[in-house]
Amino acid sequence: ISIVSINIIPPNNWLSTSSNIKEFDVYKLIMGNYQDHEILFKIVKNNGQIKLLTKKECELKSKILANLIINKVKKFTNRQVKIFAVMGASEESVILMLSSLLIGAHHCICFEDLSCQAIFQRIKIFNPDILISTTRTNEKIISLSNKYLKNKVPLLSIDFKNTIFSNKSIVEDNFISYETNSNLFTLFTSGSTGLPKAVIHGVYSYLEYAKFSTNYFFGVKKGTVIFTATDAGWINGHTYAFYGPLLLGCISVINENPTVIALPLTLSEILSRTNTDCFYTSVTVLRLLKSAVKPNQRISEFSEKSIVLDRIGSCGEPLANSVGEWAINFFETKRKSIVNTYFQTETGGVLVAPRDEDIPPSDYSSVGKPRKELGLVIANEIMTQSDLDKEGLDPNEILLCKPCKGIFKQIISDKHTNYFTENGYFRLHDIGYINDKGYLFIGGRSDDVINVAGHKVSSSEIESICMVLENVNEVCAVAVSDKIYGSRIVLYFSSSIEDNDIILDLIAKLKNLIKVKLSQYHKPKKIYHFKNLPKTKSGKIMRRIMRSIAETSHFDRKEDYSTLANRELFLESVKKLLS
Repeated sequence: ISIVSINIIPPNNWLSTSSNIKEFDVYKLIMGNYQDHEILFKIVKNNGQIKLLTKKECELKSKILANLIINKVKKFTNRQVKIFAVMGASEESVILMLSSLLIGAHHCICFEDLSCQAIFQRIKIFNPDILISTTRTNEKIISLSNKYLKNKVPLLSIDFKNTIFSNKSIVEDNFISYETNSNLFTLFTSGSTGLPKAVIHGVYSYLEYAKFSTNYFFGVKKGTVIFTATDAGWINGHTYAFYGPLLLGCISVINENPTVIALPLTLSEILSRTNTDCFYTSVTVLRLLKSAVKPNQRISEFSEKSIVLDRIGSCGEPLANSVGEWAINFFETKRKSIVNTYFQTETGGVLVAPRDEDIPPSDYSSVGKPRKELGLVIANEIMTQSDLDKEGLDPNEILLCKPCKGIFKQIISDKHTNYFTENGYFRLHDIGYINDKGYLFIGGRSDDVINVAGHKVSSSEIESICMVLENVNEVCAVAVSDKIYGSRIVLYFSSSIEDNDIILDLIAKLKNLIKVKLSQYHKPKKIYHFKNLPKTKSGKIMRRIMRSIAETSHFDRKEDYSTLANRELFLESVKKLLS
C-alpha cells in the first residue's frame, strides 16, 4: 500500500510548551496520586466479574511489561520508542498505557476488530518499533505480520495469566522520562478518502488540558468513580478514561464488553456494583437504551442495589432534546444537566459542554456556554463576506480565536485540510449558532450542509426534528445530485418496529413534521426505513456510505467495512433495502 503523507502542524502560537505540569516523569506524577492499596481501575471483565486494580498491582504489571518492551526493542533506545497495540478497552490497554509512560514511549492503540488491511494502513503511517497484541488479537497480528510486514517488526502478546507478570525479579527501574517535545500518543480517525488520518498529541499541554477538562466538565476529584464507556482507540478513551481521571486521583471503570451497556439490566448491575458517580457514554447507547425500555421506566427498577449517579455525559454525535429529556429521568441523576460534550480528536478533549455549576440549558441539544478563554465564535461575527468567500468558510462555521491547550501536535493525512485561517483561527469544520442566552448549538459538519436550490440546509437540523417522533431511533439525512435543484435530500431512519403499516405511517409523519417544522427546501426526495445505519467505533453514523448508496443505488461488497462497529447488521440492512 502506497501512503502519500501530508504533515499538518498548528501555528507556533498554538504549540505552547508552557504548562503547569513540570514533572517530566508522567508515570511518577500519576502514581503519586495514590497509596499502594488504593484503586486506579475497576475492570468489568467479559464474564461479568469486576476486577479491582490497585496501585501496587498496576505498578508491578506495568513495570514488567515495560521491561519486556525494552528488551524487544533494545537497539532503538537511543530515540523515543513507538508502540502500536491492537486491543479494545481492557485491563491490557490500561497497563500498556502505564508501561508506555514508564519508558517515555509514543503509543498508538488501534481498534481490535479492524481488518488486517485496515490495521496495516495504520501501521504503515505510524511506523512502530513493536507490535503488541492480546490473547484475543494475537492470531490476527501474527497473520498480519507474516503477510504484510515479513516479520520485520517485533511482536509481543500480553497474557496476564502468564506467570511472567507476577515475577518481581525481572523488574528493573532504569526507565525513561519524556522530553519537552516528545509525542505522547497517536489516534487514527477515518479519512474521507478512505485512508485513515493520524492525529498526534504531545505531552504536557495535552495532559494539563486532560486534567483541567475532566475536573471542569465532569466535576470529578480524588476518589470519584467515573465510567467512560468508550473504546481505547478513541480520544475519550484516552482523555476521560485514563489520563484525566488518573491525574486527579480518580477511579476509572473500564468495560471490556462494550455491547452490554446498551442492555438496561446489565448496565444497572455495572453502575451499582462499581458505585459509579459519573457515567459518560455515546448518544448511540442512550438511544438504544431508550428504545429498550418503557417510557416511564427508571434504571433503579432494573437493579436490586441502589444507583446514585451524580451526573451523566454524552458524546459522539448531536444529542436530540427528546433523548436528553428521557435520559435525565431514566438515570435519576443528582444534577439535571447532561454533560453533552463538544470536542474533536484534534482538540484532545472537551471544548464545550453544559455544567450544572452554570445555569443549565433548557434544551438538551445545546452543548452549553463556551468559556471566554476559548474565544469561540461564529465566523460571520468576526469576518466580512469577502473574507469568508476568500477562505471558503461557511458564515456559520465555528472558530476558535485563542490557542487551546489540548490541540494536536501534528496530523498525518493523505488529504490537505485547512485547519487554520490566515489570521490563525482554528477551524472546527462544524457549523452552529449561539442563541440569545449564550448557548451553543451544533448544526453538523460544514461539508454536511446541503444546497437545495440555493438554500443551505443543515442535515443535522432535519435529523434533530425527526428524532422527536416515537419509534424513530436514528436518522441520517444525505444529499444526492439533482439536475433542477442542484441537490436533494434523501432521509434514512431506523426503528425497531417491523410492521410495514406502522413504517409507512412513520414515513408519512416524518414528511409532515419536516413540512411543518422546517420548509419545503428541507423536504426529502425519498425516505427509507433502514434498520441498522453504519456506525464508526465512536458511534457516529457514516454518512458518506449512505450518501454513496443514495447516489448510485449500488453497494460494493468487496469494500473493507471493518471500521464499522456494526458491520454485519449494516450489511443485512443494505441487502434488504436494495432488494
